[in-house]
Amino acid sequence: MSQVTSGQGLDDQRSIIERFLEDNAEKFTGEPTYITDEGISAYKDANIAESSALGIFLRDVKEHRIGFGSALIVTSLDRLSRRNAWSENTIQFIVNSDVVVFDISTGLVLKKDDSFTKIHMEIILSRSHNESLMKSIRAKTAWENKVLKAVEKGEVLSNKLPRWLENIDNKYALKPEKAEEIRQIFDWYIHGYSTGQIVKMLNNGSRLVTISKLLRDRRLIGEHKRVNGQILPNVYPIVVDEEKFTIVQNLINSNKANVGSSPESLLDNIQEVQEIFKLTEEGLSTGQIVRKLKNGWTTVNVLRVLRDGEVVTKEIIDNLTFKRVQERLTKKGIAKRVRKDITRSENDVITNLFAPVLHCGLCGGRVALHYNHLKTKYISCRTREEKKTCTAKGVQYIHLEENILSTIRKVNFSALMNSDGNKNFSGEAKKAELLSLRAEEQRYIDAIKERELQKKRKSFELQAGLSDVRDAIEELAKEIANNNTLEVLPNFNFDMSKALDPENLEIRAAIKKEIKQVVRTINYIRFDKYISVEMKYFTDVLRHVLIIKNKGGELVANIAIQDHGDIITYETPSFVLVEDKENRVCSIDDKYKVTVQDYGLLLNYMQGIADQKIVDYMIANMSQILRNN
Repeated sequence: MSQVTSGQGLDDQRSIIERFLEDNAEKFTGEPTYITDEGISAYKDANIAESSALGIFLRDVKEHRIGFGSALIVTSLDRLSRRNAWSENTIQFIVNSDVVVFDISTGLVLKKDDSFTKIHMEIILSRSHNESLMKSIRAKTAWENKVLKAVEKGEVLSNKLPRWLENIDNKYALKPEKAEEIRQIFDWYIHGYSTGQIVKMLNNGSRLVTISKLLRDRRLIGEHKRVNGQILPNVYPIVVDEEKFTIVQNLINSNKANVGSSPESLLDNIQEVQEIFKLTEEGLSTGQIVRKLKNGWTTVNVLRVLRDGEVVTKEIIDNLTFKRVQERLTKKGIAKRVRKDITRSENDVITNLFAPVLHCGLCGGRVALHYNHLKTKYISCRTREEKKTCTAKGVQYIHLEENILSTIRKVNFSALMNSDGNKNFSGEAKKAELLSLRAEEQRYIDAIKERELQKKRKSFELQAGLSDVRDAIEELAKEIANNNTLEVLPNFNFDMSKALDPENLEIRAAIKKEIKQVVRTINYIRFDKYISVEMKYFTDVLRHVLIIKNKGGELVANIAIQDHGDIITYETPSFVLVEDKENRVCSIDDKYKVTVQDYGLLLNYMQGIADQKIVDYMIANMSQILRNN
């Protein structure tokens, strides 16, 4: 037999229970056990924590140490009833475990075989929870009134202050050193440093999550967000001006998009999410789970689902299952073994410069960065590694980096900006906004492509979202084109030897930032003894195709493809092929200068992109080229 006392007046409650036992001695046998949770509110389940007395009692009931033949006596049933997180009603759980519940205040007796028990419980539960809810509403209203009065007088809202503020005579004041450090953090991020690199440079014990939250904190521009969602401006001293803050938000959004997130939640397919947790509990690895699921899942996304607490909030997975899986992941260290993705940079080096834009040219998938036993960096297709549906071969990263940088340094971006309809480069704020929109555009494109691969119906929401983003890009591009004062040329004037040093953070961070703002995609394919690299810019006027020797990394051909309106030129080291778009004819400027190597490499590329008109022309002229050589 068990009795519970809880809350205020414990002595009085115990006396009430003892009197009840005396008056009903014929109903009970054995010595009573008193369970006390002193001073704990039942609102939001505080009195059912696992470590609480009531939590221990419930655990004993669940494990059948308490059950048939036991009784639970309470002075008031609502001491147990104000809870909402369990999948089943707590009192119903107790009663269904053959424990008889006595409520002294109402004289109510709840038994498993009583047909009216459930009705009684629902009434009491609703009443008791509403009482606690009203207390919460009154407390929130009082706090909101306090906030409004404090804002009007410019007074401190709470003694819990951000680390860059202090309370002087009940007024907010900036801590100069902290404010300056925050401004430096924003400047570093705009310059291209990652949050991990910023943590390293600060060297003051800051954590990556702290820096990430700081960059998003709107209190830095003076705003205070009330509990009802209302934004109050000019509450706090301004640390960072609004333009710089906006630039950082756009950069953060573009970086998040480039990591591979999707406009569609990974939790949308409830059955597959539940299957992932089921297979994990059966002992399958993330790789084995990916192979069992339908196309579209990667090991990284499986891990994201397994770590996402939203599965409990959305009632996809129960809390106990989620906790068991977290313990399994932690014990195996799985969360720390996520592949080193090329979209990431190490804290003390920038391992790659093309993280957001580099893709497999065979399947269009994202790529991963690995080191072999000689510490040589290789890039490989993630689709091949995780889904086994791509046959692309890996290549040495350094062969790409050196040749891409050499090419991009020679691009005349001033001429590109002066081309009609291609003034897409602007001042920092506009560049960051445009970058964010383009990253969002790519997210929608990836999500639509993913649905096509899975043979799902077209999503109206995704198509509409893509159209909206593209409209915004077009509008912003026009705004930039009409405002020449905003134009800022990308700066690729750097020392090549320093740029190739992964530990040269400052130069590589700046280069990486500039690349993201002018290069749309870089696709690579390894064929025979060569690597083909196609570079597309945020303009239809120009793209480059590099042909690199796989062994040694020597550049053997640099093909510049330029759209001049009526014609497209394909410029190789030895000749220029001209395509007349209107008349659909091709020509070569001087066939006697053509080398067989350049001709063959361009033909190979054109066959790869399935441009049959040019392929037919080049094959027809092959014999003449061979005779000339």
